Amino acid sequence: MSNTKIKTFAQETLGCKCPEEVFALIDCQRDIELSPQILLTNKINIGNRLLIYIIQTDDINFIKSNLPAIVQFGIKERDSKALNRVRFVILSDKPEDIKPIAENIFKDLASKDEKIHLHLLNKKEFAQF
Repeated sequence: MSNTKIKTFAQETLGCKCPEEVFALIDCQRDIELSPQILLTNKINIGNRLLIYIIQTDDINFIKSNLPAIVQFGIKERDSKALNRVRFVILSDKPEDIKPIAENIFKDLASKDEKIHLHLLNKKEFAQF
């Protein structure tokens, strides 16, 4: 994934409003193991301000079991690195099936704050990047 594509993805798909200078530094890593059960497809740091965790799954039970832990990992990393925001992206062939469950879990998390966001996307939307 090129930096230009990451910038387009962050701005156009996720709605990132970061200033242009933030996009001068982009670090994208693949296949990041958060735990034996949780593998991020990508972890992206944009300008040491925005952290993006991308997970690819169609498994509703995986979401039920692991979304709280994924959010906790993201918040902990955001806070430890003094980043501003963290966005969690779930890629699925059928995001409409996962969306209600994921959104309910996400909104009920006690640790949720206004600087974390959840996005559910079709894998095809992400594949263009």
